[in-house]
Order: sequence, then C-alpha cells, then structure tokens
Amino acid sequence: MLIGQMSKSQPEKRQLSVQIADLLEAEISRCVAGEKLPTIAELAKRYEVSVLTIREALSALTSRGVVVRRRGSGTYVADITRSRHVGVLCESDISDPRASYFYHRVPQQLVRFFQRAGFPVRLYVGHVPMAEPPHSELTSREFLEALERRQLSGAVVIDEPIGSQWLESLQRQHIPIIGLQEWFEYACVRNKAQMGRLGAEYLIRHGRRRIALIQWLQPQPPGTPQRNPVMKGFRETLAAAGVEIQLRWIRHDLPPGAPGAGWEEFREIWVSKEEKPDGLLVCDDMLFLGTAMAICQLGIRVPEDLLVVTHWNKGSGLISPFPVAKVAFDLDDYVRKMGAMLVQLMRHEPVENHRVVLPCELLEPGEKDGDGDAVNRAPTYEDGTDTETRRHGDMAGVERGMISTTF
Repeated sequence: MLIGQMSKSQPEKRQLSVQIADLLEAEISRCVAGEKLPTIAELAKRYEVSVLTIREALSALTSRGVVVRRRGSGTYVADITRSRHVGVLCESDISDPRASYFYHRVPQQLVRFFQRAGFPVRLYVGHVPMAEPPHSELTSREFLEALERRQLSGAVVIDEPIGSQWLESLQRQHIPIIGLQEWFEYACVRNKAQMGRLGAEYLIRHGRRRIALIQWLQPQPPGTPQRNPVMKGFRETLAAAGVEIQLRWIRHDLPPGAPGAGWEEFREIWVSKEEKPDGLLVCDDMLFLGTAMAICQLGIRVPEDLLVVTHWNKGSGLISPFPVAKVAFDLDDYVRKMGAMLVQLMRHEPVENHRVVLPCELLEPGEKDGDGDAVNRAPTYEDGTDTETRRHGDMAGVERGMISTTF
C-alpha cells in the first residue's frame, strides 16, 4: 500500500486524487510509451481508495499529458517526448559580448543534436551577465513557465543558479536531467583533474619548478562541499615530482567574464613578490585572454622567462602573441555524450554510468587541433611589424583592435 485512506470530505477528497495522480506519475515515469495501465478497479484496490478518486487522478494525468485514455480499451502511457520538448537551460546571458566560445557552441549544438534525433527542443537563456557569479534564483522565466505547465520531457542544464527550488520541481515531475556539474545525479563533466595533471606535467617536463595556476572556482549550491579537481590534479603532480606548491601563485577569485579578470589575476601573481614563477597554467580560455595582455604589458619573455599552458576548446581558434601549449577539450564530443545520455533516460533505457567524463589532450605549440587550427598563429598587424617587435611592447594595438584576438 503506497498511500492510506483519507477522510471523505470533498476538499480532502480532491487533495487525495492529486496525491494519487502524483504517485501514479512517479510509477509511469519508469514505463515505456504505449504501456497499458491497470484497470480503474485494480488501481482503486491497490491504493485503497474509491473508483471515483482514481478517475479524478487519471483525469489529472490526462491533462498533464502523461496518459492517454481510450474509450472501451483502457488507459495507456503517453509518449511525452512528442507532446513535450527538451529544455536546454543556460542561465548565463550568451548574448553578452564577453561570452566564451563554450557558451556560443554548446547550447546551439545541443539544440541541433535533439532536432536531428527527432525530439522537440527549445533553448532557454537566462539574464546573468558573464561578469557575475551564478545568482541564487533562476532568471529564465520562460523555463520556469514551461516547468509549471509541465511542458518538458527532459532537460540539459549548462549552468544553473545556486538555489535548488527549480531543480526540486523538475525532480518532482520525474523529468530526466543532465547537468554539467558533479552534484547532478546524471552528469557529463570535463576532466578538470586531468587538465591540472597534463598542464603541470608539461611544465615540469620542460624544467619548470616555480609554477603558478590561474583558474575560476564556481560557487557551489548550499550544503555541497567545494570541489577543486583542477587543484587536485595539479597538486598531486607537483608532489609526485618533488616540486613545492606556492599558494601565493594560485589565483581563483575572479569570474572569467569579469573585465580584466585574467590581467588582474596574473599581475597579482607577478608583482606581489620578488621571486617570480617560471611556469604558468591557465585553466580558462577567457582568463587567458587577459593574462596574455598582462604578460605582454609587463615585457615578460615567453617561453624564456615563463612557459605557459592554457585551457582551450577545439575549433575555437587560438591567436596568441607568444608560444603556448594548450590542454584541449572537444566540445562537440561533449554535446554528443550529453545528448545520448538524456535520450537514454527519456526512453527509459538503462544508463550504466551516471557520470560521463570528457577527457582532454595536451597540444604542443604549433600542433594542430582536431579542426586544423594551430595552437599558435602569428598575430596580424596593420602596420606590418612582426611578432618579435611587438611581443614585449605595450598592448595599445590590442586595445585599438589592430591585433586580432579571437577567442
């Protein structure tokens, strides 16, 4: 018995039918489309309620689009993947000019994935500026309305607010969810610990022992322990090589979209102490943009004085005023893995691995990525000066748009 008998007063009777409807919807979420439900009499006996209460519950489920009632035949599980749509949620404002290639590529490619797979899909975008950390509440009102109207068959959450009320609503409706953060039950995450390891290994292999790290630590939901997989891989690699980690050279305070974030983080490292690092790992492509400007402005020779490794997304292109190695992720593979997992969940197929990890690879300076983009290409100057001439000068050319800096 899943629910006990309640009083027969009319208000409570209506409430009982809603409870029965919710319980039935939870059971139906594990069924395949077209499966026949037990008869009204059988359901009434199972839940120890009246036939009228079951009829009211089934009517509610019909209104929700969860079941289809066929006169003279019975009640069947509806195919909600056709009557509803997949929601791709991105709380960050992807129209913000500071949005990275990740935010331009992943949402649109997810939409295309589900369209090709034959699923109705809609992209929901919030209003959080790239320069700000996640908000406490969801800003995409359209997503909340779709959730309230039970229009979603599944959801991929690219980034999300810290508050959890919206997530609890999805879970109460038994909507399959794929998240990009580790705290989701079903998650597809980038192997950031591997990024920390590969970057540190490259720097150590090239004789660097004073190694700095710049990254961004996204705030976690309340009650969730702060994880830093990049730091874990970085720290373990340095320890294994007998290299001392210098906490004064570890920066993770500013959101990548904040104006001058990478510039400020690097200058804090470089000018704070007389001793300087000889190796640097930057774990965000947008932070690298500002970091590169600071390195040029300070007249630092790369790689002679400072060897640099940066995070990068394949296909985005990289124009750097000095040689860099990059730890590269394939965002299109990321999209395929996320999409395939959600399709399995929506079809009630078993998902063996609840946490899919996207690997990365290290590309040497000048090495091609999967789309034929070189790790470094010489910047283009309108006045004809070469890279060596400009590399250690001021960054006025960048600020005037003379140097192409497409990230």
